[in-house]
Amino acid sequence: MFDESKIYYSDDPALRVIGARQTLAGWRSKGIGPDYIKLGSRVAYTGQALNEWIAARTVRTTAA
Repeated sequence: MFDESKIYYSDDPALRVIGARQTLAGWRSKGIGPDYIKLGSRVAYTGQALNEWIAARTVRTTAA
């Protein structure tokens, strides 16, 4: 889903598929969101970390 070689800053519109900027900030404070990088006062995510976080939340359905 995300380009693994790219850095996504917290205001990047591509992150909206995961959640609003405020949602991501809340998750960071609770330690439940994707791994992130602090670059000075800015927050960034690697594409790899975002893809791993999404993959870890993938739910497989079972056939009835």
